[in-house]
Amino acid sequence: MLNLICILITLLGVNSSMAQIVDPNPIRFLDAFGNTAGSNGFEAATGIYDFNKQADRTEAANKGFYKTGKDAVDLAKNTFGRELSPQEKLLIKHEGFTTVPYLDTENIPTIGIGQTGQYFDPLDIQTGFEEAVADKTNAVKKEFDNVYDLVDDIKQRALLSLVYRGDTRNKNTGNLYQWVGKYKKAVDSGKKVDMNRAFEEFWDNKEYKDLMVDNPNSGVLTRIRENSKILFGKTK
Repeated sequence: MLNLICILITLLGVNSSMAQIVDPNPIRFLDAFGNTAGSNGFEAATGIYDFNKQADRTEAANKGFYKTGKDAVDLAKNTFGRELSPQEKLLIKHEGFTTVPYLDTENIPTIGIGQTGQYFDPLDIQTGFEEAVADKTNAVKKEFDNVYDLVDDIKQRALLSLVYRGDTRNKNTGNLYQWVGKYKKAVDSGKKVDMNRAFEEFWDNKEYKDLMVDNPNSGVLTRIRENSKILFGKTK
């Protein structure tokens, strides 16, 4: 079995120091370090990490499979073997990065920077990553129209981060939040009063309000606050 792993790693051009999937079948899950379904920290039924459990997150982090913040940027850069664009760096910093599959909060198999569905491919994380970034960049341009081109590069990155996480649309209806329209109006008018209205509308969000009360130091709220400061020059 060990020889088979080495052969597959060589064929895939994988650095053996990085976690890569040899057999993506969830029942026969096996990574480059020899972890299999049922090993400590893995769910025996699925063979992948359950990130709803702190023990699984901890094991993945300790083994170098999962990183957050600037460490996630370094992990992605080493995994892809190329430099990352400023937009990609901010997304990875905010999303975190994993080189092995895990179950997200909705028990959906995920990898990379929150890549699910068509972007989920344990044997080719990079392609899914690049397609996801490209598609979300197009979505940003569509949602913010000419405003995307009017704001500077740093604000464009913040808008991409918000769209990627789903912070521009109501998750139940799929409709754009009102802050999006107010922000576009504020950029077009250049009036401080319009930007303040967009800012207040941005923070009139139940999820954000609940986080400020229940988990004020959460990574999600830190991300939202950073984007708020970039877009509005202030945060809550």
